[in-house]
Amino acid sequence: MNFVSIRDVSFAYKTDHAVIKDINWEIPKGEFHSLIGRSGCGKTTLLKVVAGLLTPTVGKISISNTYVSKPSLQTGFVFQAPTLLEWLSVLDNILLPLRINHEINSERIELGLEILSAVGLKDFSRHYPSELSGGQQSRVAIARALITKPVLLLMDEPFAALDAMTREELQIDLLNLCYRRGTTVLFITHDIAEAVYLSDNIALMHDGSIQKNFSINIAKPRGDKIRYQPEFNALCSNIHQTMQTFHSQNEIG
Repeated sequence: MNFVSIRDVSFAYKTDHAVIKDINWEIPKGEFHSLIGRSGCGKTTLLKVVAGLLTPTVGKISISNTYVSKPSLQTGFVFQAPTLLEWLSVLDNILLPLRINHEINSERIELGLEILSAVGLKDFSRHYPSELSGGQQSRVAIARALITKPVLLLMDEPFAALDAMTREELQIDLLNLCYRRGTTVLFITHDIAEAVYLSDNIALMHDGSIQKNFSINIAKPRGDKIRYQPEFNALCSNIHQTMQTFHSQNEIG
């Protein structure tokens, strides 16, 4: 059985029009899967349903053989914006999910410092968000999602607002971090090259449904040079052409 199982899931916001329709998706443990598609196709809604923030109108989702009915500390969520609390230090921002659940102790604080080191912010624990760059804030958001030792990490375009070089650096760091920890990830992005670099599998969503899956058979760990290889560019081109085809068919329809 797959680690994450999404079976026949649909969701509608108090109307007859389903935002996501008949989604079936299986994610093995430790794999990195990405969801791509044009704005408004239902990507973020699906992520919220998997997180337990929304209840599916139809269908069921299970994570590690447990049905999802509400949010859980076993699932980490990284939003489009870092959403850090400006009046808290970096370390206190990271520890916030544990503090809310009254789980702060010396061992957890040490874990927070360890994760900070893993995301390259070992010397920034006492800094405040306003003292950090955009890339550093994104690293804090990832660290905060990891503090509960989640079995699944959900990420909604976390690098979209960053410059190209910072974005690529964070992609490398994220992939290495997840690879070392064996973390299972469901990642949303508009960036095809980002999805190909990070993923074991990419699902293309169009008009609320998953239309096609792409297996990314590039060995891990992946170095930065892979972005310039013919195999990588061929995959990006194939996915782009497929997206264009679905978009053109929709316009004709």
